[in-house]
Amino acid sequence: MNRFLNGEGSDLAEYGLSSGVVAGNVVFAAAMALDGATMQRQSTAATIADETRICLEQLDGILKEAGCGLQDIVKINCYLSDDAYRTEFWQTYDDFFADIGSEAVRLTQVAGVACGCRVELDAVAAMP
Repeated sequence: MNRFLNGEGSDLAEYGLSSGVVAGNVVFAAAMALDGATMQRQSTAATIADETRICLEQLDGILKEAGCGLQDIVKINCYLSDDAYRTEFWQTYDDFFADIGSEAVRLTQVAGVACGCRVELDAVAAMP
C-alpha cells in the first residue's frame, strides 16, 4: 500500500494534495516555496537562493518523513521559471549538497512554475 507524505506544517492535505509518496521502497517527493494559505510564493523566498533553500529543506523533510534522506536521492528534476535563475540556483543547490556527497542525476528545465514560484523540485529516492 502506498503511503502519502505531507511534511511538517504542510497544509496541502486540505486541498487533497501531498508532497510525496512511498511506493514500496521508492519515494517520490516534490517541493515548492508555496504558501498554502495564499497559494502564492512564500514571502521568505525573496531571492532565488532563498527559494532554492526552502525547496531543498522541504524535500529533506519529506524524505525524512519517508525514512530516508537527501543522500538517498537517485534522480532530481529542477524546474526554473526563467533561465536567468540557473547560476544562482545551481550555486545554492551545490552548496546545500556539498557535505552530503550526493551523486544524484539531475536535470534542469525552464518551464512554467505555478503560483508565482520560480523554483520547483521533484525527486526520486531509494529507501536505504
